[in-house]
Amino acid sequence: MAADSGNGISAVLDFKRYVFVNSDLTVNLLRAPAGEWICIEACTLLGPSANGLAEARIYDEQGLVGRSTQSLVVRPRE
Repeated sequence: MAADSGNGISAVLDFKRYVFVNSDLTVNLLRAPAGEWICIEACTLLGPSANGLAEARIYDEQGLVGRSTQSLVVRPRE
């Protein structure tokens, strides 16, 4: 679930004015997470033609667990 949260956490556009839907999700893990806590460091990059990329680094108390990327389709709300 943490890997799929990068898009919403790192939103750089106003949710009321834009729709940005992830069309895929790629997750690469270094190891299984340990403990109860997960930290997500996320950012969204926008391209010039209605596309974008959400990236997330996933951490636990021991350090980096892995990364996820989501391709985004960006459109104004109607």
